[in-house]
Amino acid sequence: MELIKQIKDAEKQAREMVDKAGQDAAALSQKAKTDRDSLLKQAQRARQQSIDCAVAESQKKGTAEVQQLSQQGEQEIDALKKACSTKIQGCVDKVLSHLQQAL
Repeated sequence: MELIKQIKDAEKQAREMVDKAGQDAAALSQKAKTDRDSLLKQAQRARQQSIDCAVAESQKKGTAEVQQLSQQGEQEIDALKKACSTKIQGCVDKVLSHLQQAL
């Protein structure tokens, strides 16, 4: 009789141990899922921050490049105007001369 009681107690303890192990496994699984989700959100935030920084840097570089090209274009236009101004004046003088001779 005592042996049967001990066997039942042992079975009960075994069931309790299995149940506790199942609960521990479920808790551990939930914690791992929570940790994974947290790490994923951190990674997504870091990725978005990297993208935002890259976009801001590109905009800054683009603006600087546009300004540089604009200044370069203005300088080239000024150089062309200077180079052409003497030629234009020469052409004007020739046209006036021809007109005066024609009259």
